[in-house]
Amino acid sequence: MPLQTDPDKQLSGNVLIAEDNEINRFVMKKLLNKWGITSDFAENGEIAIEKIKNARYDVVFMDIQMPILDGIKATRIIRGMNNGEFKDLPIIALTATVANQQIEEIIDSGMNDYISKPFAPAELFAKLGSILYKEL
Repeated sequence: MPLQTDPDKQLSGNVLIAEDNEINRFVMKKLLNKWGITSDFAENGEIAIEKIKNARYDVVFMDIQMPILDGIKATRIIRGMNNGEFKDLPIIALTATVANQQIEEIIDSGMNDYISKPFAPAELFAKLGSILYKEL
């Protein structure tokens, strides 16, 4: 399947955004709504874990630095939950810092990919499109 990068196309899916910054949540919600994606939010890793236990998500965007439980620890817990039920759930890190050591930590935690903040809408769309693109 070709990588989709056209933000004027529609996607379909349910996305969890684990992000403690209210402005970042607002921006992502606006973009996701524009692209036809349903979104839900968690302000920290603990809340993200509870939401994943109780709802079905097609992809999770997980901020690395959050209060209470950070994205790295939350992802490790999610990957081990319910006898590996969520091992194939796409989890994409949201990070402001992209050092080689942090990329290794992101991948080692079980996350599938990462996106740097601030991000271009086309970059976010491309990441989502590779997972959610539906033929219209």
